[in-house]
Amino acid sequence: MERKGRVIMGVLGALVMGGGGDGGGRKFCGGGSGFGSDFGGDGGSGFRQSNKGIENTDVYYRTMIEANPGNPLFLRNYARFLKEVRLDFVKAEEYCGRAILADPNDGDVLSMYADLIWQSHKDASRAESYFDQAVKAAPDDCFVMASYARFLWDAEEEEEEEEEEEEEQGEQRENMSKMSPPTFFHGSNPPLPPLAASS
Repeated sequence: MERKGRVIMGVLGALVMGGGGDGGGRKFCGGGSGFGSDFGGDGGSGFRQSNKGIENTDVYYRTMIEANPGNPLFLRNYARFLKEVRLDFVKAEEYCGRAILADPNDGDVLSMYADLIWQSHKDASRAESYFDQAVKAAPDDCFVMASYARFLWDAEEEEEEEEEEEEEQGEQRENMSKMSPPTFFHGSNPPLPPLAASS
């Protein structure tokens, strides 16, 4: 029982302090060592792979947020956990929104929210608006800048693909209109030209 208490306090401490990393410089609970073999001491990979560990982390985040509903660090870290571990983009959007309300100048959460909007809704103008806010809030944050650059790249590719599809459809319509005269009855042959009278 004492060991379980140490583990719980270790996980809660990681939540409060920002936890371990995801390998990309981002912080969320589950990384680092000191949690014992139950959670993996290899940077969190054993913890993330454990379904029980994921469930426990989810419960701890919700408990911490319930106790501190306006804490932007808890809200941001839980949003990242939902996005990257749970792959629950709807709830991640919700908690990003709450984190933005708690700290509207957090470039990291603004960038994460913009990415969620782009990935979930493909709403380029709305995503770009949040990326712009993120860059203004954290102009020296290389992760914010990299996320924005990736978004611009993806959005441009998507736009080019849509334009190519529209061109192909336009060409198909044009080719179809040149192939045969329109008929009023489906499946019927076009009318024959009028016969000339013979003498």
